[in-house]
Amino acid sequence: MNVSYIKKIILDTKELFTAQASIALLSLIQVSYVVKELGPENYGKITIFVTFISLFFRGLHSKNSDVTLLALKKEDRDIFYPALLFDFVIGLVALVCCLTIYFTPYFSKIDIKDFTKYFLFYLACRVIFNFSETSKAVLINFSKLKLLSLIEFIGILMRFILVVSLIHLNPTVESYLLGQSLYMLFFGILCMIVSRKQIKNRSYDLQMSFSEYWKSIKTTFKKIRYDQMVGLIPQHFDILLLSIISDVSVVGVYKFAKRLVEPINYITTAFNPWIQSQYSSGKKINFNDLVIKLLLPVSLAIMLIFIFAGRKIILLIGSSDFNLAYESLIILASGYIIYLLTFWIRQSLLFNELIMHHVRGRVLYSLVFVALSIPLANTYSANGLSLSLSIAILFQKVYELYIYKKKIVPKSLH
Repeated sequence: MNVSYIKKIILDTKELFTAQASIALLSLIQVSYVVKELGPENYGKITIFVTFISLFFRGLHSKNSDVTLLALKKEDRDIFYPALLFDFVIGLVALVCCLTIYFTPYFSKIDIKDFTKYFLFYLACRVIFNFSETSKAVLINFSKLKLLSLIEFIGILMRFILVVSLIHLNPTVESYLLGQSLYMLFFGILCMIVSRKQIKNRSYDLQMSFSEYWKSIKTTFKKIRYDQMVGLIPQHFDILLLSIISDVSVVGVYKFAKRLVEPINYITTAFNPWIQSQYSSGKKINFNDLVIKLLLPVSLAIMLIFIFAGRKIILLIGSSDFNLAYESLIILASGYIIYLLTFWIRQSLLFNELIMHHVRGRVLYSLVFVALSIPLANTYSANGLSLSLSIAILFQKVYELYIYKKKIVPKSLH
């Protein structure tokens, strides 16, 4: 039993975990305050609003730090400004796409005409927030994981203060959107300043042009975009589907359940930069030890907490209006635990130039979700949707594990 290896992982990631634990705590406190002040209906409106916008920004730009990180690893030139310009251009394209909300049923569903100016400001700030992807890649490439953890914590603390303060002064949907907008604006600028300082500390003889940068990342960018766009169907379609077949308050309850299991994702968020940093520096990772001796015990503990204390957690963080979230919470937690135990496979596929297999896994994920979600959601509402999501995660991860065992494990034995 390689205890020393697990100890090394914990020591290497302790700052990342401390930051993510703090972020998870602040996020839960923020969710608790927001849902209690606004109630299920207004929280449902916010959920539909943010989900629709995320559909485009995540589809066009999510995980772009992976693209920039691989470019930094490959190129011996300064790519910082071309990468930022690329973030900005993609953000503008996403902004224009988001304006299509005025031509959808969601326009009247969430009364967007009542807060159009907040909507436009939110979109503009979301474009600036894109800069954080390039910043993340720069910090990971230079193994500045402690600094990355600090920046992320500062950002979430900033969001917490802004959202809670504004809702305290005026508990409305508009106050929430304004708080989120200011956070994205400040965080995007902060990330740009910090990452530029890191680039200046390195001596590059040449500056890459925007056209050269695009040629360098084009293939990787397309692969990552396929991956993210395919994954958008179950990640965002669940909310949009539920908002059509149910009322807004049910959407709020379902989203509340998802927010309660989101701390599981913070664990993967803490590990991902460390795994990428290990790969970037050419070090080997013992994934068997990582899973069996660390992730599995943590997963069992999380699941037992949700099963035996889930109802109390719902009342503590939310209110009796959200009691119906318990079943969805348990079902979603099962799917998220499967993801936690296997999240590292994506990084392994990415750095072994097999990311298209992850894309195919996402396609399988989406097909299973679509096939199950409509009949199950119509019959069992939020619980049916939760079950569809968890089963889809299981199918995807079984496929990815098969690819890992077949294509990567044999290579590592040579």
